[in-house]
Amino acid sequence: MNDFSVIIVAGGSGSRMQSTTKKALLDIAGAPLVVHSARAFMGVAGIGEIIVALPSDEMDRIANGRANAAIADLTDPPIFVHALKTVGVTRLVVGGRRRQDSVLNGLWACDARLPYVMIHDAARPFVTGNEITALMAKARETGAAILAHPVRDSLKQVEGELVKGTVERSHLWGAQTPQAFRREDLMKAFQKHNAHDVTDDAAMAALAGMRCSVVPASAANFKITTPEDVEVAEALLALRFARQGEFRPASAIFRKIPNSETIFDVQPE
Repeated sequence: MNDFSVIIVAGGSGSRMQSTTKKALLDIAGAPLVVHSARAFMGVAGIGEIIVALPSDEMDRIANGRANAAIADLTDPPIFVHALKTVGVTRLVVGGRRRQDSVLNGLWACDARLPYVMIHDAARPFVTGNEITALMAKARETGAAILAHPVRDSLKQVEGELVKGTVERSHLWGAQTPQAFRREDLMKAFQKHNAHDVTDDAAMAALAGMRCSVVPASAANFKITTPEDVEVAEALLALRFARQGEFRPASAIFRKIPNSETIFDVQPE
């Protein structure tokens, strides 16, 4: 039985990406980043809908000013929206000024018949189906759960250019997404505490007194933030496609070839 909504947050500008294209719409290995991230949820049992929060200017262009639109109701949507539909996305909503505003818009759009919700960043395309399934199971058990990975690097306190100390890391984990909750509980937390700026949904839940369980996840579920991350992501995606017998050029490679008029396409024999 389907009991989960999924909200994929793709409304940010991605200023650290140093690109005129919104980060979630960057072409990575032949598809927008948000499409790769939505694809991770395909075939996962228990998911009833996938909602994507897009930048407001994109929603204006796609949905003629509507803040909430089912993909099936759109007339002549752009190619990337067709791609989102192909990987299971059912609805688009307008993103807000802050990430948490985009999440709230997605929560308002969720099917009220589905008791649970997962929030995922469009910038994390490498979460696996097994990780998503484990997260869903833990959320059903405890009411709230997040994917996370133990911190591996030594953490330093720095002032200016000087190291002032080392932070004990044995109990520190790096939070990832998706993060999963009983939908009504998370909605109440957002309605009551949205005036506070938070960095993730678990922080908003904590303001409402909710306790989150942790589901261990791979360090490969990293967040694409900088141009260097794009190169790493495209290498990983190229490897994934190669394992599936599909070969394609990596976009980042061609972006580094100035004034090139030749495009090479490698096909399997």
